[in-house]
Amino acid sequence: MAIAEGREVFVVTVASGTFNELTRESAWSPITAAGAQLTTWLGVACELHGDWRKDIEGLAELFSNHIPDYRNLITSYTALTAGS
Repeated sequence: MAIAEGREVFVVTVASGTFNELTRESAWSPITAAGAQLTTWLGVACELHGDWRKDIEGLAELFSNHIPDYRNLITSYTALTAGS
């Protein structure tokens, strides 16, 4: 309905809940064919945050709690810059 009204529709893809490529593509194909755009929770978080100059620590904590590689990056950066 929103697409028919000319609105942009974004679907958070991690909500499809599968690691099987065929199942995933079968779920996503009708969504994109209908005109919706696929995104991730990370993309939504960044859009909602809007400006990295605001509350950097809050967003970094969110990412660190859910993305191990990001947590490792922040931990490494913090250790390297602690003496500066």
